[in-house]
Amino acid sequence: MLVFVYGTLRKQQINHYMMKNYPCMQEDVWVYGKIYDAGAGYPFLALNRGSEKVRGEVFEVPQAELYLLDEFEDYTPDDPNSLYVRVEVDVYDDNDNSTKAFTYVCNKEEMLLYEIEGHDWVTFFKKNRNK
Repeated sequence: MLVFVYGTLRKQQINHYMMKNYPCMQEDVWVYGKIYDAGAGYPFLALNRGSEKVRGEVFEVPQAELYLLDEFEDYTPDDPNSLYVRVEVDVYDDNDNSTKAFTYVCNKEEMLLYEIEGHDWVTFFKKNRNK
C-alpha cells in the first residue's frame, strides 16, 4: 500500500526510523490541504481547507504492516476518539501526475492551532528548531 508522509516520518526527521524498511516511491510530492503546529513536535494535516500544497514523500508499506503505522499515529479504525484517521488521497508531482495513497489526517479540531507557513514540515522544523 502506498502511504504519503508529511511530518516526522519523512526522511531525515526524528521518526523516519519507522519507514526505513519500506521503499520510498516518490519524493517532493504533495497533497492539497494545510498542516498545523499544535506545539506537539509533529504536524497535523487538514484536508479541504484550501489549495495549499502540503509537501511529503510516498512509501510502499506492506498491508500486513500498516497496523504499525496505525498504532504510531494513534489511529484505531472505527474509533471516533483517534487522534488521526487514515484516508486515501490524491498525491501529485511536479508534472501534475497523481497517485492514490493513504495518509493520516487530524481527527481533533482543537489540534489545528497554528497554520504552518509553506506547508512543509521539514522546512518549518529546520527554521524553528534553533529558536
